[in-house]
Amino acid sequence: MSHGDSVMSGDQADGLRRLFGARYVTLAVAARELDVIDAYALIKRAVREQKCRHFRIAITHARSDEEAQAVFDNMRRVACEHLGVRLDYLGVASAPVVGLSAIDAPSGLPQTVMDSVV
Repeated sequence: MSHGDSVMSGDQADGLRRLFGARYVTLAVAARELDVIDAYALIKRAVREQKCRHFRIAITHARSDEEAQAVFDNMRRVACEHLGVRLDYLGVASAPVVGLSAIDAPSGLPQTVMDSVV
């Protein structure tokens, strides 16, 4: 998936609509530049298309707890300043996660929400 707007399959779009209908969206975001950019693009899209205003973020692939916190703090600052949304920090996810995925998606929804560079 490229950065910014992209074309999604019907199943992906339906899954995102169901996911974004929740009170909040939980994302696992790898502590890598492209993954953070992709996560921000997904948050921006959820705000624009689904009026979602609350996100819970877990950081994966961080070299330390401090790096994970710094990545989250930057995401929260940018999302708050530019989108006016709430991001809550869930901490460092120790389970292996490939790219960017929903970690508490409703049942029946595919685990991976958006593919990103690994």
